Amino acid sequence: MRHLIKTPLLLFTFFILIGCTKTPSSSNKGKLNTIAFYNTEDLFDTQNNSKTKDYAFTPNGGMQWTEERYQLKLKNIATVIAGIAGDDGPAIVGLAEVENRQVMEHLINTSPLKKYKYSFVHYDMPDSQGMDVALLYRPKVFKPTSTASIKIDFKDKAYSSRDILQVKGELRGELVTIYVNHWPQRIQTRRGRADDSKLRAAAATLRREINKQQAADPKAKIIVMGDFDTEPRTPVMQQVLKATGRPNPAYNEELFNTHFLLYVNGLGSYHSRGDFMMVDQIMISKSLIDEQGGCNTSVDRQVFMIRSLLSIPLASIKKHHAAPITAIYTWAASLITSQYISRCVRLSAK
Repeated sequence: MRHLIKTPLLLFTFFILIGCTKTPSSSNKGKLNTIAFYNTEDLFDTQNNSKTKDYAFTPNGGMQWTEERYQLKLKNIATVIAGIAGDDGPAIVGLAEVENRQVMEHLINTSPLKKYKYSFVHYDMPDSQGMDVALLYRPKVFKPTSTASIKIDFKDKAYSSRDILQVKGELRGELVTIYVNHWPQRIQTRRGRADDSKLRAAAATLRREINKQQAADPKAKIIVMGDFDTEPRTPVMQQVLKATGRPNPAYNEELFNTHFLLYVNGLGSYHSRGDFMMVDQIMISKSLIDEQGGCNTSVDRQVFMIRSLLSIPLASIKKHHAAPITAIYTWAASLITSQYISRCVRLSAK
């Protein structure tokens, strides 16, 4: 939950993965698979859950969360997701801040998303506000083989937050593992310093899982996505998680952060108080960009910005709850092509 949004501006984060095959295809193009992450910003139903702090999202609560507003938010999120990958729709979408299985059912059955016949993976997670992560997928393209909800190992055992969602499956016949994250927010100490210990705990938990996979299979194809509440150049990301902007396959233990260069160039995924922050990111294992690891091509990454065109005061937008429920938006895009990554790999290897 991002309380500091001051403008109706969100970023939809995704990249296009060129299909990986063990033998080169005759066209050398492969299949385009759009893989996305989206923080839905409090996708709650209108019912009060006595086990969580969601009363604000009821008709009589602080957000005055009526059925009409809930349905409008569902429709606009469905419209955004359906619009990012042409006529086919994205293959896989990681979601954050969804309340429960019911809202996921409502979302996949909302037009224009309904026509794609999405399925999803969801677990109820121990977040006090009732916010979970989930994974949408097109069954014709991606077939889950196993799922798990991985608890973060916090030092404070009384503290709980969203788990890390792990989904293993076949993406057009290739085994991949996807991790969907929504890490806890940093807190301020009494001295005004930022405390990132909970972020470090999340990064360490995820890194241990990745280490297990890479020890068993150094060529494991891994995709990590989420809202990390920290940016690509921080020690949490580069040292604890070992996610960098270095695509060189020689450093095969590292994850390649597909949003690193976008961040360096001043772009972000979250806008607050005049500042762009790249907290929503997608990372991939080096086996997905190294041709020796089985891919015909590398990765295209696109970041799409959704900008509200509503001519109403920001206070009203906050009351209606941020950009996902606005009815009008435009797209602005930044694109880094697979040719760039291929060039980086060649230069880094020299």
